[in-house]
Amino acid sequence: MDLPCLPWQDHVARKWAGLEPEFRERFKSLLEIEDVFESALSVTTKDDAARLRRISAEGHGHTRKDAAEASACRQSGNASFKSGKYAEAALHYSQGVCLSPQSSEQLSLCYANRSAALYHLQHYQDALEDVSDAEKSGYPPALAHKLAKRRAQCLARLPSSHVGADRDDRSGMSPKVTVCFSREKGRHMVATEAIAAGEVILSERPFGSVLVASGGTFGTERRHCHACLKPAWRLVPCAGCSYARYCAARCRDGAWEEHHRWECPLGACLAAAGVLSHLALRVALKAGVANIRGAAYQGVWGLLHHVERHAASMRFLCAVTAATLRLALGETATSPVGREEDAGGRLLGVAMLRHALQLRCNAQAVVMFFASGLSDAHVQSVEERRVATAVFPTLSLINHSCRPNTSLSFGAGGAVTLRAAQSLRSGQEVAHCYGPHSGRMVAGERRRLLQEQYFFLCRCEACQEDWSPDEQSGLLCARCDPSGGGDHSCGSCGGVWSGGELSQTLRDVRRDLEALGGRTEDALARAHAHKGDWARAAEHLERSAAAVAARFGADSVEMARQVAKLAQLHFNAGSRASALSVIPEARRLLTLHCGALCPEVRELQAMEDCLRLTQMDLGQEKNVKLKWSF
Repeated sequence: MDLPCLPWQDHVARKWAGLEPEFRERFKSLLEIEDVFESALSVTTKDDAARLRRISAEGHGHTRKDAAEASACRQSGNASFKSGKYAEAALHYSQGVCLSPQSSEQLSLCYANRSAALYHLQHYQDALEDVSDAEKSGYPPALAHKLAKRRAQCLARLPSSHVGADRDDRSGMSPKVTVCFSREKGRHMVATEAIAAGEVILSERPFGSVLVASGGTFGTERRHCHACLKPAWRLVPCAGCSYARYCAARCRDGAWEEHHRWECPLGACLAAAGVLSHLALRVALKAGVANIRGAAYQGVWGLLHHVERHAASMRFLCAVTAATLRLALGETATSPVGREEDAGGRLLGVAMLRHALQLRCNAQAVVMFFASGLSDAHVQSVEERRVATAVFPTLSLINHSCRPNTSLSFGAGGAVTLRAAQSLRSGQEVAHCYGPHSGRMVAGERRRLLQEQYFFLCRCEACQEDWSPDEQSGLLCARCDPSGGGDHSCGSCGGVWSGGELSQTLRDVRRDLEALGGRTEDALARAHAHKGDWARAAEHLERSAAAVAARFGADSVEMARQVAKLAQLHFNAGSRASALSVIPEARRLLTLHCGALCPEVRELQAMEDCLRLTQMDLGQEKNVKLKWSF
């Protein structure tokens, strides 16, 4: 939830309604962040902090250690383990690890049981580390022989050397682009020389990020590292709370020093305050009170906050939330600013408010692809999900286009890579999509959403085209109406539409029908793939791909996913020639948008190598698991 939870929004709304009219009018006139915060702080009390704690306890539970709950999680894991559901068992045991008090027998038992599940999942190195942690946590001596046996089994199955995944640690902006400023566009990025399609324009690590809780027994917050965002089977718990968990001690210790030592005592209050307020606090804590407005912090501090464009009620909600978190921090033993109201405490609150308003327009969703479960033996559903919200200072300088000329991908640590999705000429503006895309939404809806959240009227090429007269509307021939204009009356209600309005409506209907046809063909292809009828599935997917190309473009990331699926279908069908004809295009498109090191490109290369090594059709025994993305 980006905004605070509804009970807290209701509490702040009642507070606003109960203020004197003079105060509300004066607050509405305040346009300096410092003044807005000071005004909200003057009406925020410790009762508000207590109310936030009650709301968080009622709606989000607690984040303290609890041996009884840890034991219940371990018992759930045991039940899953006995049923052969080792992945499910490992997740239950992980929750038990996070809930267990430090150096307790319960913690040692959860570690030991998780090591067994990880062993069956063939994560031998993780299982070994859990064996060691179980021993360090006081595993019962009478059961020590079990750990010794598991250690020996893991060591026997580990290779003598480990090859780590390739990783591109480069960061920074391409020398072929520069940041410009104009009154019309503000700060924006422009190519200073020609850029080839697929070339990296920007690589950047987030200044701060917060996982987006997806809820449920095994939600995002229980499966991903809370520092680097990486999914992991073996999660290391925070020593002080049951919520934060990390992929390794390195991430845990780094997060503790940077922000979690102050966040930890706040517990579920941060969940109730919403993702944007949580991220605003985290960014301010990372900078540190002493460094606010320092050189390293300017990239974030200088982002536009549009305080004058936010409704007064939204400014009040953000300001009271920041003030309440500031008071709650002051009540903890580890407060970064002390318990007394001082300049440091106010500066931290001002920074929180500034970032909360900035993030309304500058936050970036971090998305990853996930398998959503096994539908059957042939097809694995894959979907794109938002796992975190982050702030990237340089990426935030790039303007929006409903038909972007770049594409984004996310890697280790939530790092973003921006690539040219098409060839860019010198002097051309670099643009990416903030969400509303011309392939998914009509111009009126895109413009409305962008105006509401980002406070600008989009005048990109796609919007200009959608709002221009359609010279080929077909309503009248060129001799009768060369301009394509004229009025048209509705046969039902008698209402009158201009020719331009009717043309726009017809374009919107045509776009929706084309999209529906493409989705229908994709669904039919998936249904045939479920049955193992790969050839029929490929026929339908080719028609779906044609519709995708018409909507998003032949070189779009959406087209890349379709062509990759088509290559898998031909491979599974044993159609050697068809597969070899499609794989290079799929590899080109995926490399263009995701880079040569992405897993899908490697899988395509392995398929091509397999096809070129054999002189005959593959047959059904060589099938690959088909990943069906939506």
